[in-house]
Amino acid sequence: MAKLKEIICIPVGTFQANCYLIKQEGHVLIIDPGARAIKIMEYICDEIVDGIILTHGHFDHIGAVDEIMKATGCKCYLHRNDQEIVKNKNLNSMNGISAKIYHEVFDLHEGINQIGIFSLEVFNTPGHTPGSCLIKIDNDLFSGDVLFYMSIGRVDLPLGSEREMRDSLRFIKTLDPSLTVYPGHGQSTTLEFELNQNPWL
Repeated sequence: MAKLKEIICIPVGTFQANCYLIKQEGHVLIIDPGARAIKIMEYICDEIVDGIILTHGHFDHIGAVDEIMKATGCKCYLHRNDQEIVKNKNLNSMNGISAKIYHEVFDLHEGINQIGIFSLEVFNTPGHTPGSCLIKIDNDLFSGDVLFYMSIGRVDLPLGSEREMRDSLRFIKTLDPSLTVYPGHGQSTTLEFELNQNPWL
């Protein structure tokens, strides 16, 4: 795949979850549109939306999915282990805030996925949720709520698992340290920096 043209980060919602737009050759891939669909769509001109990718199913990462799907006709993809979470408000809520996806959500499987013109490699890294995934596109890693700058995701929410998070962190240590990391909240970082400085790694 050709080098990515542009990555746009749009923090949205109560918890300022990072929505990412990946733009290349007139096409767009949307990662984690958690809220404010109109704001997100303002960054898309006459480009074709190839799909929506969800790193996991919590409300602050899915809140704008239905509206964007309706507006663009694109499909949404999520790992099968989080399919229940996006349909059940009791499993994805926090502080009384929740969301639900009413459209059909398609399986984002481990390994190579081709979504429109975008080729992405998916790693299931449970712990924060059973279906939490890392999304690797070229040398960029979209880590959702698994890995943050100097921190990691919570494991005390419904379906979270400390044991699975430990396993996922061990896996992360095997990845290429030159990867640029784009987390679900907060600033971007590099895997090399996190391996050297993040106390959880």
